[in-house]
Amino acid sequence: MDKRFENITMTGRMCYIFMCIERYLLALYPDRDWTLVAQKMWQWPAASCWHDDEWDAYISIMPELVMTGYKTEGYGTVQDYIDASFHGITREEYEQAVALYTGLTDGNPEDEICRLFDIPCTMVNICDGYDYNDEVGDKQSVGAINEIEGILKRRGIPLPDLSLVAEYSPENVDYTIKWWYKDYGPDFFPHNDRWGMPTLGTEKLSMILNKEKNCYE
Repeated sequence: MDKRFENITMTGRMCYIFMCIERYLLALYPDRDWTLVAQKMWQWPAASCWHDDEWDAYISIMPELVMTGYKTEGYGTVQDYIDASFHGITREEYEQAVALYTGLTDGNPEDEICRLFDIPCTMVNICDGYDYNDEVGDKQSVGAINEIEGILKRRGIPLPDLSLVAEYSPENVDYTIKWWYKDYGPDFFPHNDRWGMPTLGTEKLSMILNKEKNCYE
């Protein structure tokens, strides 16, 4: 395993991946307003489980699905696609997202920007399929990080400062915000949580939401 992330929760690693996505977008497409994408993306670390509504919000702004989802998922019209309750996107947001990706991709899953957004999605699908097994989580999250770092390196984009996610360690997990804490008490589960779900306040890591765009312009 990549020793750099040995003492960082899986959610902390997800935050690092999101930081990589932001740096990619700001470095290559600084003229576009990525606020909508960042807002949807940074909801996700606060989810009680990675497959909650916050996951749907992230999926709703993935370029592959924005550009082709209503066709590939069998919806008759764009509005039918938007109205599906689990898509987590309004008509206005959808049109904003289409404008963001127009000229960058037509939704081809092989396009680099589509592959970039799919990295955390694939990671979570596998982790959820294995019921958040620690060993699987370690392997998948580090693999996802290595993949996204490879894209940034090939593009000559500086990687995020790893120290920014150092606080998200298993030792610092806040058990008082766990779904089971109120009903079952602090000892219901052993205190060895390597997942860190939910983790609140991670929006502070966002260059986009905190208007730090200029460093790539």
